[in-house]
Amino acid sequence: MKNPGISANEFYNHFSGTEQYFAYFFGFVFTDGVKIIAEEEQCFWLIDCIVSYQLSEKFRQEEFQVWKLERVKETEFRLTATDGNNKVLATQDIPFSDFFFKEFTIWKEGNVLLLPSEH
Repeated sequence: MKNPGISANEFYNHFSGTEQYFAYFFGFVFTDGVKIIAEEEQCFWLIDCIVSYQLSEKFRQEEFQVWKLERVKETEFRLTATDGNNKVLATQDIPFSDFFFKEFTIWKEGNVLLLPSEH
């Protein structure tokens, strides 16, 4: 049963590996798990946001990135990107989202967006 007090990654933790990669903008691809969550939770906007940052030279230089969406309060969220070693690359406040879960983490490895459980 869905619980808004947990992470989307916890709810969708049955994804391990991927059977297929799905092409996205600017040469990026994402895994089965990312696709299912984006569809079921209607959050392709989050993938758009992550990919849009990749147009910057700063982000192109970071082969590995951790993107975490966290609920700040009710319908407000904060998106944070790190290099995987807690060095913050960017933060973005999202004043409104109807995203159901309290948080969601996506990794970027090269041109692939994946769930940590799919690594």
